[in-house]
Amino acid sequence: MNLILVRHGETEFNRQRLILGRGPEPLNATGQAQALAAAVAVSRNAPFVLYSSPIVRTIQTAEAIASECSVAFTPMPGLEEIDAGDLEGLTGSQLQEQYPDVMRGWRNDPASAKMPNGESLGDVQNRTWAVIDDIAQRHEDDTVVVVTHNFPIQAILCEALGMPLNNFRQLRVDLGSITQMDVRDSVFTMLSMNETWHL
Repeated sequence: MNLILVRHGETEFNRQRLILGRGPEPLNATGQAQALAAAVAVSRNAPFVLYSSPIVRTIQTAEAIASECSVAFTPMPGLEEIDAGDLEGLTGSQLQEQYPDVMRGWRNDPASAKMPNGESLGDVQNRTWAVIDDIAQRHEDDTVVVVTHNFPIQAILCEALGMPLNNFRQLRVDLGSITQMDVRDSVFTMLSMNETWHL
């Protein structure tokens, strides 16, 4: 399988650097342009199977790809961004002021630090990897494009590359970026990381 991971385009929450988990924030004008650019970039890999996280901003990005490449897409539960719980919509300074213990845990052991009324990064890795494993088994000889989010992509890459999840910050995933991996016999080989040449 040729696996292509696409991060959604920009939202106003992204632009304002607010915490964005599973909220229904749509793409802004920049995000729409990023989605179209990503669509044109991945069109060279057609034909492919297209899956998306079922959140508004990823659905919009997948719709741009589906339209540009004349393919259908399937919303896939399990690919959602981390459930940020009570942290949704907060600024960095508000996080420090209101949730100092949570932020301390996020700095020291992010894999297990759970968001108040939300998820941990470990939870994200468990559910997203289950989806990727299922996709890999069903599309062994196909090219598959998966539109998802920052933490899911980082979590998937950590698992695929055998990296400790606490090292996720070493993997940069920009808005609208493309990451490609070759999957053969359950072995994941990185082909490209965080491509942004198309933006």
